[in-house]
Amino acid sequence: MNMPQANSLTNPQVLAMVSCMLAVARIDGIRPEEVAVIRAFYDGSAAPGLPPFAAIENAHCDLATLPGLSGGGVDMDFAEQVVLASFLAGYADGNLSDGERAQVAAIAAQLGLAAARTAELQTQVKDTLIGALAHLPDSASVAALAKTM
Repeated sequence: MNMPQANSLTNPQVLAMVSCMLAVARIDGIRPEEVAVIRAFYDGSAAPGLPPFAAIENAHCDLATLPGLSGGGVDMDFAEQVVLASFLAGYADGNLSDGERAQVAAIAAQLGLAAARTAELQTQVKDTLIGALAHLPDSASVAALAKTM
């Protein structure tokens, strides 16, 4: 999975990505694990001029007005990064709910990604997350977890 380095994004792109990630996390009640993943991404940007995380934590994702996602064509590479990050936020608590999956699909559709490509990106996130656990000695538990994703 090729998540962008937060410090390679413009401030409007960081804000847009974080807004979408938060929108997904809020679907079934935002959990500390989700906030931690989103905040780590945001803090990793270390870009001058960004407001403190607390100032944007309650922002809502409106793709029609988000800087970096509105006005003219959306860069499809960036659109895919938004979708990858949104799936990652949804999985942060260990479970991507149907509502979270639908929210990511809506974001992807608004950005112009085909449903098939969105499904491929979800698989990419799942594979990456499962791969991160593959080294654990309890392979039966890893396999059981993989079935629930």
